[in-house]
Amino acid sequence: MTRQRRKDLIEVIGFVAIIASLIFVGLETRNSAEQAALTAQALELSSYQQLMDNISRMNEATIEDPEVTALMYKAFRTADEFTELEKFTFARAMYLRFRHGDMAYFQYERGAIDAARLRSVIRILNLGNPRVRDQWSRVQDNFVEAYRHYINNMIDEIGASNSPD
Repeated sequence: MTRQRRKDLIEVIGFVAIIASLIFVGLETRNSAEQAALTAQALELSSYQQLMDNISRMNEATIEDPEVTALMYKAFRTADEFTELEKFTFARAMYLRFRHGDMAYFQYERGAIDAARLRSVIRILNLGNPRVRDQWSRVQDNFVEAYRHYINNMIDEIGASNSPD
């Protein structure tokens, strides 16, 4: 074998090795991207499960605590005036509900839940209630703009559907 032929053969082997390594790097990059996407999806689903657990605990606390149950009944079913303690308790309970809605909206933005599921979670807010809307007007600046916009649109929809037109 001549010296030139050996040199050509070594160059071909080098090119094949470079091409093989590029293919290997491409496959590994794709696998890493797929793994990262699966990890992100698992985290989103875990967050959604945590949201559902928190809502469940909040519902249990409301059902098991007769004072909170009575307060929420009073808030949603009567126009009776609140005491100062009831105002405070209602404000805290509603803030937690708004926070749960915010978490659900976050999951919606990430594609972990669909629009129907988001509306189902938001329904607990009872946005048609004047006390709830008043409380929302006080706390909405604590939430991200997209969530505020979503809730305000829902309030507008409820107002439009309740108008006597």
